[in-house]
Amino acid sequence: MIVAGAVSILPGAASGLSSFLGTSVNGAAVTSEPAWNSGNLCSSISYGPNPGDVTCVSQISDSQVPLTYNFSAGTVRNGVVNVSIYGSRDCVDLNFASFFTTINLDLFGSGYSCGTKSNQSGNWSESHSAQWVRGDWGHRNWCYGGSGDWNGSGVYADWHNGGSGKNCGSGVNVVLNSEADTLNLNQSASNSRCGNQFSPYVTNITVYGTTTVVNAVQSQGTRGLNTTVTYIGTKPGFSVCPSGITYGRVKWTEASYGSRNVFGTIFVDGKNVAHPPADYAYFTLPLAPPAGVSYGYYNFYGNETTQTAPSGSCQYLAQ
Repeated sequence: MIVAGAVSILPGAASGLSSFLGTSVNGAAVTSEPAWNSGNLCSSISYGPNPGDVTCVSQISDSQVPLTYNFSAGTVRNGVVNVSIYGSRDCVDLNFASFFTTINLDLFGSGYSCGTKSNQSGNWSESHSAQWVRGDWGHRNWCYGGSGDWNGSGVYADWHNGGSGKNCGSGVNVVLNSEADTLNLNQSASNSRCGNQFSPYVTNITVYGTTTVVNAVQSQGTRGLNTTVTYIGTKPGFSVCPSGITYGRVKWTEASYGSRNVFGTIFVDGKNVAHPPADYAYFTLPLAPPAGVSYGYYNFYGNETTQTAPSGSCQYLAQ
């Protein structure tokens, strides 16, 4: 059973954590569009049988450079895009631009992280102690690393001064500039290790639009995953961002079959909202309906509402 999320959840007795948004920006942050339908992610790629159908399979691990791909359906609608990533310990950046498209993103690997490769084992190591590069203005530094990383309520505490060899921080970044798309995200990594630490990862999904649905699954065996979906209304070309209300209109589903996972949502509403909700900082609750369903232990739902677009948003991921 998958429970559809709603945005009527209030902080209530949530555990108090400060906002995880970065320095805010006003107006547009327009950059040139990426080179569409290109990138270095896909070990193999095929098209069809219908217009707009794409299948990309990646088997790359321990890449020395970020793995990227920019999918654009152009004017074609109702396509199906299948992206299967089997590799581990890579930085993954994906841009999508489409309408009425079904996107199936399957992450079978583990230890995804965007930082600087500096340690001898070839894993992504920490490049900043408090701020991760390449679009991670969602959750920061949340990872499972043994004793001392959990606070009294069972919620992840910040990872301070992680150092070399700890695969934490943002590892998978996805931008969807779309309307009426459906993203099915399946994260099914095993509990692999990096040195003497578990190697979960952070996934940041930014949706520019008000009618795109995200269905997220943290599958059996996952542990310490952190997935954030940020909804931002915008005008074409990010000319006005944020613009229009997203709060109360978007839908999502979440099911966590693993344990100690976090799923979060951020709602960014434009200044032209007739009845904007009050801003409230990031808070967490045990994962339960209507936010989603938990089949494991110590799974949490995080939420934040803001009227200001976070720093680094209102643009495609840089390639």
